Order: sequence, then C-alpha cells, then structure tokens
Amino acid sequence: MRHILDMRPDIIKLDISLTRAVDDDPVRKALAAALGEFAKRAGTTVVAEGIETQSELAVLRGLGFHAGQGFLLGSPQPIEELRLAK
Repeated sequence: MRHILDMRPDIIKLDISLTRAVDDDPVRKALAAALGEFAKRAGTTVVAEGIETQSELAVLRGLGFHAGQGFLLGSPQPIEELRLAK
C-alpha cells in the first residue's frame, strides 16, 4: 500500500486472488469495495484481472468497477490480431 501512496499511479490492478470468487466471499467483496472507493477518491482507475464468470463480473460492476480483464471478457491475443480503436 505504501507504494500506491508514494507512486500515485493512474491505474491499479485488482489481483486475480481478490477477483476470483469475489461473488461468493464477503471478505473479498469488502476489500474490493474498499479499493474501488479508494480509487474513486484518489482519482485513479482499478482494473480487475482474472474475471472468469458472469457472477464475478456482475459483482465488480455493482461495486463500480469500469475496467477488467479475464477469459470471460476475451482470451489473450497477439497485438497484431487486435482491432485497435481509432
């Protein structure tokens, strides 16, 4: 946490260990909610990584998360195969 205070990053990643089962574990959900609120107040974005189920996605959306990664959202691809927004 000290690194977040010192570096003041634009983006913080919510580790897969917190994302996994966030829909079934009230302690994970509470920590994700707290980090989301911290990010909102600090003016940073949190990216939830490792989203694999619709239920995890629904909980994270409900907590106000706007960015995520995971097999549910799309499998990893070579950058050459991605269609880049213009």
